[in-house]
Amino acid sequence: MKIDGDVLTIDLNMSMDEVVMLEEFIRPRIEYIEKIESEEQSILSSGSLLSLLVSIKKTRPDIEIPFLEKAQTTSSIYGTLHWTYHD
Repeated sequence: MKIDGDVLTIDLNMSMDEVVMLEEFIRPRIEYIEKIESEEQSILSSGSLLSLLVSIKKTRPDIEIPFLEKAQTTSSIYGTLHWTYHD
């Protein structure tokens, strides 16, 4: 995870402990983050990270989360995964 100005870049392959640390990092800075990007070629490995990203989007609808808005990812184990979320 790295922050550059108002853009936070994260690796989608996070353990549960890392997701908790990400939430603790974001919580006091949520007003200053304008975009959350994922690292190239990172693969989602945790539903808890997806839930956190949806929660952030509901808290701040104006924040850009391209990975979430794309609504699909590919896993070598599960193939292509799709999801929907509602504002």
